[in-house]
Amino acid sequence: MEKSQVLNDVSLGYADPQIDELLKHSIRTQLESLLKSQVTVEQRQKLLQKSFVDAMALVLSGSKVEHKVLIKAFETMYEHAVQSMAQAKLSQELLTRQYISATGLIMSPHNCKHTIKDVYRIKGYARGVDQAIQGKLKHKPSITILYPACGPFAPLLLPLLSYYKDMQTYSAKQLQVMLVDVHPGAVITLRQLVKDLQLEDYIALIEEADATEFKPDTAIDLLVLEAMQHGFTKEGQLSIAKHLVKFLNIDGWMIPQNVSVRGMMVIGETEFNQQWKQVDYSHSNNMAKDALQDRVELGEIININKSTLLNMQELELQDGIKVIPANQIVLPKDITDMSQRIFAVYAHVETFAQEEVGQYDSGITHPRPDTSVYIDIKPKDIEHTHFVANSGDTVQFYYQISGLPGFVPVKV
Repeated sequence: MEKSQVLNDVSLGYADPQIDELLKHSIRTQLESLLKSQVTVEQRQKLLQKSFVDAMALVLSGSKVEHKVLIKAFETMYEHAVQSMAQAKLSQELLTRQYISATGLIMSPHNCKHTIKDVYRIKGYARGVDQAIQGKLKHKPSITILYPACGPFAPLLLPLLSYYKDMQTYSAKQLQVMLVDVHPGAVITLRQLVKDLQLEDYIALIEEADATEFKPDTAIDLLVLEAMQHGFTKEGQLSIAKHLVKFLNIDGWMIPQNVSVRGMMVIGETEFNQQWKQVDYSHSNNMAKDALQDRVELGEIININKSTLLNMQELELQDGIKVIPANQIVLPKDITDMSQRIFAVYAHVETFAQEEVGQYDSGITHPRPDTSVYIDIKPKDIEHTHFVANSGDTVQFYYQISGLPGFVPVKV
């Protein structure tokens, strides 16, 4: 076949940018995809399945795996998942559509696709989910798992299911999974990926629905949820969890088991720049002792787990805006350089049975500086978005769940 014929063959799903916006990033990406399009459907599916199994084999390994080995395996998994996404032939509008719903940011499939190569986020979740499944199946012949806001690749479960199927660890009779996402492009991609992975028997449901309104028709044994961004902002993790926790069995588990969101005052140059100059990558294991000692920890702002969610109260303000009362923090005194510090928020995610996603392990736990907060200093031009307080003040935090979620501090 001549080169011009290949480039004009829209049926490949690679050459036409209107069909596949994913392949507009670079000439290299387009050419690589054209080459890969020469493989048969069966060959492509087998390579995809192998990449998922290989990545999970490393993640679940009892021995330490080098960072670069993990990165390579996850990049391979990502490349094959993107090829499956290309087969779904999303329109440019579906691929790139991103918007703010009543409870948070709804990311486009184009932006969501990168989650599958977030190594330590997936590692912390996959190892936790694996242990939770083991625990549940010791006492029950089968369990139902709900994964809302799963995105186009459902990265916290589909790789794990691929591994289970390949290793014959658990059968579809033992595990039934419900996948829910509000974005139609994510749902179309999910159906294609599940088909390519040949996991249809494990999937009880793929539904296009708002996770804050979805009502499963059966009780759930495991609720697996990750709809977070750094600083616990923008996405609807709390709203989704608060709604769906009610559908768990009385002995059902939520993963993550616990999310602790904390505040601190830092020297920006030390925290976000200097401590990372001598290491290959940012990770909780690579944090500098000097930087940790230089922090002024303020304490926990909010704690999210099954118990706190079931007891959480909402306040409704004017115009229907809803907030959750969080914790009070007393700003410490005698910090001589407090006025030079930046307020930052970070999350520590405990997935299950001591598995976790620590600070800097992932984008979801990367500390987020909030430059609208001023302690012991006033901005030259105070705007309505600024919060100004002094050492010794008591600050009540609220968590806004309407629109773009985030924390609102108020002086007591």
